Amino acid sequence: MPAISGFATTITPSHGQPESLILLNQFFMSPLAYRCEKMAGVQEGERTLLDNTSIVHCSSMLHGNHDAKQLPVILLDGAGGRLEGGRVLDSLEPPNRRMCSLFLHLMDWVGLELDSFGDSKERLPGIV
Repeated sequence: MPAISGFATTITPSHGQPESLILLNQFFMSPLAYRCEKMAGVQEGERTLLDNTSIVHCSSMLHGNHDAKQLPVILLDGAGGRLEGGRVLDSLEPPNRRMCSLFLHLMDWVGLELDSFGDSKERLPGIV
């Protein structure tokens, strides 16, 4: 991993320097943005490769305090027309807000329809 000016380790910024964590997150997100830009340039019929793809990007923490109650998750892009983009979903309130509930939706999209996965037996509401 290339060095980032001002960081001795990747642990320090997340625990004691929340403003610096933004710089670190931007560093880790830039390869994802680059790949998405490249995929958006590949035409597949009436859509692009990015339109026909579903990418899940997760972080292990929202803040530097390792609180696993709010994990940021990004779903990119259209999943072949099954995912509406341009939205921010707050899944803090639903009782079944488990990552496995999200994964059940994603598996449905690829034809793997399961009754349960991990600790979940229902899909996360609001995804489709």
